[in-house]
Amino acid sequence: MLGSLTSTERGEVLAALFVARPELEGEAAGIAGELLSSPSSEEVASEVEAALTAVPLELLATRSGRVRGRGYVHETDAAWELIEAVIAPFLVDLERRTALGLTEAATILATGIVAGLYGVREPEMGTVLAYASEDTPSELAASVIDRAGKLDLAIPVDAVETYWPDWDDLQ
Repeated sequence: MLGSLTSTERGEVLAALFVARPELEGEAAGIAGELLSSPSSEEVASEVEAALTAVPLELLATRSGRVRGRGYVHETDAAWELIEAVIAPFLVDLERRTALGLTEAATILATGIVAGLYGVREPEMGTVLAYASEDTPSELAASVIDRAGKLDLAIPVDAVETYWPDWDDLQ
């Protein structure tokens, strides 16, 4: 039964459980802290790559050309909007973990985001990412590194060699 619940329904079950058994809240907070504190750069990179390559081309078609209320939208602009929308939740998570004081986890997350962007640096022709432009991954990666710097997150120097060796100008 629990496995069939949506994430919203699971949240409701958890909230009801805390009302019925408030002593579990501390244990749940500990588990949440462990979860938020231990991201994997490789897993984040994989999630970023999967999310960027999964944007359906049909979605680009509905967002470009003549768009009611916006006029003409070039496919490059529409593709950028779609790609930025895919990256946005990762950036929100980066800000969230930093605000929680989980700077090591946030640094690992930032590293994973850039590594994921590096993984799609040569987008397959005919994909939304390719329509955005071949420089899109590196431009977004530079923006992630800039944002990490503004959040006082220090991306390890060896991350460049390990995760994005051909982008040695990104540090």
